[in-house]
Amino acid sequence: MNFDYYQTGIKEATFSVEDDQIRVRKNDGISDWQTVSGEVEADYTERLHFDLVKAIHELIDNPEVVAGIRTGVTFHTSTGAIYQPTTDEHLWIQREKKPAINLVVAAGKVVGLQVAVRNMGTVIIRPGFEKDTVLAEWQEQGMLVTDPFEIQPHYTKMVSMRDGVKLATEIFMPADGQAKHSVILGRTPYGRQLFYKDYERFVQRGFVVVLQDVRGRNDSEGDWLPMYYEREDGQDTVEWIAKQDWSNQKVGMIGGSYGGYVQWAAASSGTPYLKALVSIVTAGGPFNDTIYKNGAPMAGSLAWFFSTSERKFHPEKMLRNDWDELMKIRPLSMILKLVWDMKFRDFPSS
Repeated sequence: MNFDYYQTGIKEATFSVEDDQIRVRKNDGISDWQTVSGEVEADYTERLHFDLVKAIHELIDNPEVVAGIRTGVTFHTSTGAIYQPTTDEHLWIQREKKPAINLVVAAGKVVGLQVAVRNMGTVIIRPGFEKDTVLAEWQEQGMLVTDPFEIQPHYTKMVSMRDGVKLATEIFMPADGQAKHSVILGRTPYGRQLFYKDYERFVQRGFVVVLQDVRGRNDSEGDWLPMYYEREDGQDTVEWIAKQDWSNQKVGMIGGSYGGYVQWAAASSGTPYLKALVSIVTAGGPFNDTIYKNGAPMAGSLAWFFSTSERKFHPEKMLRNDWDELMKIRPLSMILKLVWDMKFRDFPSS
């Protein structure tokens, strides 16, 4: 039994489910079948944000699930999952679960899974049932891709800003035979490498993707001063892109949180080459709802400061068990310095 795997309207691979074995073949025209286990399974779990193997075994051709669907009302499984019918006869939604692994149903059987996580939509569907999923809307808009472009080997450029500081910038290009492309830009303080897989879908559609470490972060030069340089650095980066041989001078940006803030900062420069923003769960300015709230410092920002206190991002440093003690330090601006000076002796990380 085969299932095609789509992410954000792009056919990425096909899964073969036979008894207890699941295999996968990438949709690149050259890959062979691989067993979904070990590193392969871990890679798909990371991409999908749920355990694919477990989901398929628990939901596809599971008599308990089939019996629940045929009741036509909300049902619970023995594993504790809750499924509820919708006004769409082909879609049953999972309740009280994040991410929700929703069921695509036809003739009383599960024919696929549909999952939304942040800005990524995943559909795993038996061939012939695509019309019963969100893929029908991608098709209607002319955006369903079943033969994505291959991605050329990416490379790093150190791009100079107006003051000579160089920012680490990764360039991904599609193998589409075109000389010039529209460009998708992402700028981040968390390490551009974390976002390689998330942005592949744009290259597969024919865009050039540019991912950049902001000033003072990861592999970029300069000093890290949150939010301070993003207007000028954003403008300089967009205008550098516009000068490249592979650019058609049309740049769009996408990203969330700090990656959303940098878009508005770049747009405020008035650069004519920035044509579109997709700003998700955007961080506000430093004086209204990020570092300060109506003029008062936000204690919650401290966790973020710890995670970005070194050039590389360390999210584990946001997990502490001594916040009450830390908040007794005055002035608050001394917290990071005092904790650093004491080498965490009196304030151990959890």
